[in-house]
Amino acid sequence: MSYSLKNIKKSNKAEKKFMATFTNKENGREKVIHFGAAGYRDFTLLNNKSSKFYIEDPKKRIEVRTAYQRRHMKDLNTEAGRSGVSAGALSFFILWTGKTFRSGLTNYKKKYKL
Repeated sequence: MSYSLKNIKKSNKAEKKFMATFTNKENGREKVIHFGAAGYRDFTLLNNKSSKFYIEDPKKRIEVRTAYQRRHMKDLNTEAGRSGVSAGALSFFILWTGKTFRSGLTNYKKKYKL
């Protein structure tokens, strides 16, 4: 199935950070995926000086990101992960590739040609 990204906004689930809404290009149905565990760090927060997860040392931030990406590379090897329509793919690219949410979103859109 082919999907287009409609929007991403703050999740209405307390245990998640964001929710992405996709539209199925074939039948027009929407699919909502919640991603990012609330209360846990991600690369965007490690780089944000006002975050409690901020890490001053840039090398340490990269080490944490690399460790996350190694652990979660398998999330991209599922059918949903390869299409980008999975919590794993959304978290991997949006929260763990760019220093900011915006740069991670750009990386996600580029990877999945959205």
